[in-house]
Amino acid sequence: MTSPQPRLVRSSLVSVLLLGFVLAGCQSAPPVGPVQASATGSEILWDRYGVPHIFAPDHPSLFRAYGYAQMEAHAELLVRLYAQARGRGAEFYGAQYLDSDRWVRTNGLPGTAQQWAKGQSAEFAPLIESFARGLNAWADEHKGELSAAAQGVLPLTVEDVYAHGLRTIHYDWVVSPRRLEGRLARWEDEVHGSNEWAIGPARSATGKALLMSNSHLQWGDIHTYFEVQLTAPGVTSYGAVWVGFPVLRQCFTEYVGWTQTTNNPAESDLYGLVLKDGGYLLDGQVKQFDTHTETIKVKQADGTTKDEPLVVRRSAHGPVVAERRGMPIAMKVVALDRPKLFEQFWRMGLARNHAEWDAAMRMQQLPLFNTAYADRDGHISYVYNATLWKHPTGDYRFWQGVVPGDRSDLIATEIVPYDQVPQVLDPPEGWVQNSNDMPWTSTYPMMLDHTKFAAGFAAPQGITQRAQRGIRILSTAPEKMTFENIKAWKLSTRVETADQFVDEIVAMAKAGGTARAKRAADVLAKWDREAEVTSDGTLLFYKFMTAAGPTFGEIGGFKVPTDDARPLDTPRGFKNPARAMAMLDTVAGAVEKEYGVLNPRWGDVLRFRRGNADVPGNGAPSPLGAIRTIGVSEFKDGKTEAVSGDTFYAVIEFSVPQRGEVLLNYGNWSKAGSKHIEDQLPLASRKEMRPMWRTRAEIEANLESRKTLH
Repeated sequence: MTSPQPRLVRSSLVSVLLLGFVLAGCQSAPPVGPVQASATGSEILWDRYGVPHIFAPDHPSLFRAYGYAQMEAHAELLVRLYAQARGRGAEFYGAQYLDSDRWVRTNGLPGTAQQWAKGQSAEFAPLIESFARGLNAWADEHKGELSAAAQGVLPLTVEDVYAHGLRTIHYDWVVSPRRLEGRLARWEDEVHGSNEWAIGPARSATGKALLMSNSHLQWGDIHTYFEVQLTAPGVTSYGAVWVGFPVLRQCFTEYVGWTQTTNNPAESDLYGLVLKDGGYLLDGQVKQFDTHTETIKVKQADGTTKDEPLVVRRSAHGPVVAERRGMPIAMKVVALDRPKLFEQFWRMGLARNHAEWDAAMRMQQLPLFNTAYADRDGHISYVYNATLWKHPTGDYRFWQGVVPGDRSDLIATEIVPYDQVPQVLDPPEGWVQNSNDMPWTSTYPMMLDHTKFAAGFAAPQGITQRAQRGIRILSTAPEKMTFENIKAWKLSTRVETADQFVDEIVAMAKAGGTARAKRAADVLAKWDREAEVTSDGTLLFYKFMTAAGPTFGEIGGFKVPTDDARPLDTPRGFKNPARAMAMLDTVAGAVEKEYGVLNPRWGDVLRFRRGNADVPGNGAPSPLGAIRTIGVSEFKDGKTEAVSGDTFYAVIEFSVPQRGEVLLNYGNWSKAGSKHIEDQLPLASRKEMRPMWRTRAEIEANLESRKTLH
């Protein structure tokens, strides 16, 4: 196959001219052969890992079955998340959800959800209605299986679906209470993360594009993933998304596929308001707050409820979400007036080629996420997806802080057009990557110049250690990469920061360290620089790097700081070797005291626990720079456990038939008593993946149960 010609995408007259044609052609994808659905209704075929494979005769039936299947696996979790999205979690589940309710109510999510429900297209609105009907159909059939709290939330509505989407994306990913506090603290940062790679046909051993999808999220609650296959006329989707969502976020069809990682464009502007005469100043005039009081009901231990008043103040900028130095802080979040987020995801999944997929992306309803794409035609691309406010002034740092609230010219009303979003199509290197770094390092050497784009998209520098590892792997890879290569590299626990610093640590300790530091250096010198179950230097190195702090702030800093343009040889060295050696001695003493040795096996320390499973863990926390990323809890009795990191991950080759392997580390169900809460953890412990079963023959050979919906 001839490799597509490389193209840097920023502003293209050809793209604009083609847009009308493409949009007309992708309004409804053509059927893809006969649909293997029951003649009497939709079928949900549950495989032996609790993954539903849904075959439906039409799109409304597909959405209804999908809602039904989500409730089968996650009913209690889903219903509670929807209650929180209403701002009524405390009413049904108690005071532990009061802060969540305050956040939701202050930001007006229920009202925005109502507007979103009214703002859907005539073609798409019935699909969300069908999804809600599926949720309620399961609840009606299994009400006795639900807790009293969950029963009180029923029935679930289309507004709940939209509110949950808003709470997850706009009010957790774009901005959350934790992110807000972090920004305000810097003015007086993360369990979100991911890796993504796309490999073009010129660099693929089979001549077919490859895609690696790898989400890093907390293992539970609002970020719980649900894996599913969806099949209907024009729909051949496999992938995963958060529980409660009606469409897929990580999606692989027979034709196209995409995956996403977190980015951080300036999309939640904070304004410091100047108070005067009971109101606030704007352009020299006193404006009055729009103020009202809401009542949040809070369930008590005896089952009664207590009323908790919440005073909500809104300015021309948005709701007042905090106060600092006596100054109210108002917040303006992007894309609240773009209600077709779910429809954009849906149309992306209906695309049969890059032009149709790109047309869906041009809807600009989804406010964020780095997006890597590959398809059967051999195209790959990277898009720094963002509905960025068109700011009149200020750099990235300015808009990540608190800006003056007394100037109306700083209140944005438009977003940057799609053609001005950083993106690359078919780069000459034959690959793209992102591991939550800035868009400028999506290729190496870099193709995107940050000075050519709006300042609010991203900082000029910000490469992550995982991105450095990915760039090292891909830039030094064989000319022709295989499926097996990509899988092995995705599962690799090799620690990038060890390659950056261990040699110098060892040399410094041998030259002038204490006896204990020398013994620690001996451990690090013999260590495999990986985070395998059997690796015996991982704990010591992790403890040292944690104590040293980001950019080695606790020990004097790097000798050679990070340079995004030199990802393979920066950062390096210790600005203050004496402090580094003192820290190594201190850390070694603590490890030896706790474990009796300096080199306990990592799998004895790190555990994968869920349900009744407790198995040896592998992988490294994100700051260490392993592609196999595992976030860990606080240590207790010498042990730690995985609480975030690798969740759903997949390797896809766009051959015919398509080849794929996947894993959802913590299992596809949260339903109490289900074996699917924990049945994938042993595979994760052994670094194995599952085949992506897509054909009816494969599914039937691994069938656990079947449900037909009429």
